[in-house]
Amino acid sequence: MIKVILKKNIYKLGKKYQIILVKYGYAINYLIPNNYAIIATKSEIKNNNEIIKQKKEKLKYKIKIKKYNIKKINKINLIFKINNKKKYISKKDIYKSLKLKNILIKKKNIILKNKIKLIGNYKIKIKISKKIETYINVNVM
Repeated sequence: MIKVILKKNIYKLGKKYQIILVKYGYAINYLIPNNYAIIATKSEIKNNNEIIKQKKEKLKYKIKIKKYNIKKINKINLIFKINNKKKYISKKDIYKSLKLKNILIKKKNIILKNKIKLIGNYKIKIKISKKIETYINVNVM
C-alpha cells in the first residue's frame, strides 16, 4: 500500500487534494501515469495542506463579500415608471438599475417569472449563490 494525493475527483475513490491509501500497483500503473495522483511525500503533503488552507481562506473571503452584498441589496428600493413607451418591467431593467447602484450580480440570479405590467410594490428574489438568497423591493408607478 502507498499513500497518494489525488489531483482530481475520482468516483468511489476520493476528492481532489485528499490523501488516500491505495495498492502500489494501482498507483504506479494507473493513477500517477494518468496524472490523477502524486505520491504523498512529506513535502507534497505540506504543499497540499497549504493549498487546502489557501482555498479555505478564499472561500471565507467570498462568503464575506456575499454577506456584504446582501446587506447592500436589502437596503435598495428600485422605482420604475410604466407609461405608453415603457409598458412593462423586465429582468433586464432590474439588472441595469442594480448595475447603476454598483451592485454587480448576474442577470440569471434575478428571479422574475413574468414581466411586471401592473402598478404596485413587488419583492423580487435575488439568488446570491445556491444557498444564499435575498429580496429587493421594486415599486412600479
